[in-house]
Amino acid sequence: MARRRRGRSYRSKKGSSKVILVLIAFLIFLVFSIIRTIVSAFQNIEVYFLKQNALIQTVFVIAMIGFCLLTVWIVFEVKNKRRAELIRLQMEREQEEKRQISRLRDLNYLKKMCPFEFEEYMARVFRCAGYESKVTKRTGDGGKDIILRRNGEVRLVECKRYTSPKVGRPDIQKFHSAMIDFNAVEGFYITTGEFTKQALECAENKSILTINGEHLLNLIEQYVGFEKEVLEH
Repeated sequence: MARRRRGRSYRSKKGSSKVILVLIAFLIFLVFSIIRTIVSAFQNIEVYFLKQNALIQTVFVIAMIGFCLLTVWIVFEVKNKRRAELIRLQMEREQEEKRQISRLRDLNYLKKMCPFEFEEYMARVFRCAGYESKVTKRTGDGGKDIILRRNGEVRLVECKRYTSPKVGRPDIQKFHSAMIDFNAVEGFYITTGEFTKQALECAENKSILTINGEHLLNLIEQYVGFEKEVLEH
């Protein structure tokens, strides 16, 4: 019984192979026929064209050139309109993003945000300034909350949604170590609270901008740049 099954299986596979070969041959024949028909049509057009007088030939050539130029112009216009529409939509999205950020530009409101929400908010602010802005993972961030990139340069941001305590010298030192590890050209240490005197002194001789609550509101206004009358629309 086992031998009979193997024999049937072999014959079945052989039959399937023949069907596949027939289909391939039919497709080759079909493609060849289509190509031959197209070539024959062009040859007939060429014969008809050569039988016409010089004036008709000239008009035909001009018409063909005009058709080609018109086709190119239409394609070019469609691409331009699509590009312009994409730019318009992008600008509208950016303006709405700026409006939303500016409406939340209130120190008391920022202090009530959860730390992760505050980081996302600041990442949006830096995007408005033209940075590629990425929030780091919530745990084990290595002393940095946001990574900024622009023109091949890296900048780091640390965000502290503090009311108290103040940012101290050890915080600045940890952030500076993260900047060295990332080869960052500059760092932004942002807090809704204040810095200790020792922290400010530590940051003085480093490429670290210390931004407290009052300066933070100025930074948002500078980077977002919407006037009051625009926000009210």
